[in-house]
Amino acid sequence: MAELKPPPPAFLTALKKHASFLMQQGKEAERLQRRAENLSRLDLTGVVMDDAVLPGCLFQETKLKGAKLRRADLFGADFTRADLTDALLDRADLRGANFLGAILRGVTLKQVDLRPGMILTAEKGKKKKKLASFREAFLENANLSDSKLDEADMSVSSAKGANFARASLYGVNLAGADLSGADFSGAKMKECNLMGARLEGARLIGCDLRSANLRNVDLGQADTSGADLSGAVYRRVINLPPEVEVKLKQHSLWVASNGSQGERARFAGEKLPGLDFSGCDLRGMDFGGASMPGAQFNRAQLTFTNFTNTDLRRAAFDEADCSGTNFAAADLTGASLRGARLSGADIYSPDSTRTGRVYYPIVSSTKLVGTDFRGAVLEGMDFTLSDTTDMNISGAQIKHCEGLEDLEED
Repeated sequence: MAELKPPPPAFLTALKKHASFLMQQGKEAERLQRRAENLSRLDLTGVVMDDAVLPGCLFQETKLKGAKLRRADLFGADFTRADLTDALLDRADLRGANFLGAILRGVTLKQVDLRPGMILTAEKGKKKKKLASFREAFLENANLSDSKLDEADMSVSSAKGANFARASLYGVNLAGADLSGADFSGAKMKECNLMGARLEGARLIGCDLRSANLRNVDLGQADTSGADLSGAVYRRVINLPPEVEVKLKQHSLWVASNGSQGERARFAGEKLPGLDFSGCDLRGMDFGGASMPGAQFNRAQLTFTNFTNTDLRRAAFDEADCSGTNFAAADLTGASLRGARLSGADIYSPDSTRTGRVYYPIVSSTKLVGTDFRGAVLEGMDFTLSDTTDMNISGAQIKHCEGLEDLEED
């Protein structure tokens, strides 16, 4: 972090006038108002800016330890890597604010508004939605009870022991976050993305978790009493070996952080017979050459997963997403892929924009003897060099595939 600078004299004068404004006394009393001003890398430890109007201001790498910003207008403000330890921001307007990598340990954010903000773009009359971001932020023991956090990005953040009681977290991205010991009692978390989140000792009592993504999460270590999990995707059986669970957690972090944290899981050549990965997110994992007869991947997310030369005899992939999955030279004899999706997967650039490239599942030289594809989606696949003896494609949706011309539907 760059060396901090003291506040400029003009800003110090404005702070004094604001203090008079808050006390409602003095001829020079005046509310602090700054719009889109650069206040980055300043030492603002303990400053009192309650009720200040500071939309769009930059506080990048600014030290705001113990600062008071209650009820402040901080719409679209940028706190990237700022230090807000023990700061008070209760009831502040933080719509569209950015806290990327910020330190928020012990901060109080009760009843704040962190919903998306609508900002004007360079195009006249056009507005763009800007989501609040706490990505990679440190929120240990922070108090966000009763706050509105809908659609915020809190992925790969650390919020151990944080208080989210009764908060509105509709559609929030908490993938890869450490939520150990956090309190979500009564929180509204419909359609939240909690993929790979750590929930040891977390309280999810009475939570609304409808249609939430809980892949790779061990709910057995959290209190979910009275929680509504209807429509949610989660692991119903936790029986993987400890060393596999460790790799799964690291892989989840790798996926959620776009490769900046964690590590891609590789099981190349390992013996993993009969393991149950049902409901897990295994995108991009490498199982090449592994021995996995009887393994279960039902409802799993397997985009770009590598199963090259893998023993998958009698394995189950029912309703799994196998978009762009590589099954080249694998043995899927007697395997079940009922209702699975084997279609093209779009390639995205690091900034999440489409490149226009699409990868389709590969089944070159694959053993598909007696494999069950009933009701599956098969798109862009070339079965020409694979053994499709007794393969069942009854009711499958087949688009732009080769090598199935002579295969009759049962």
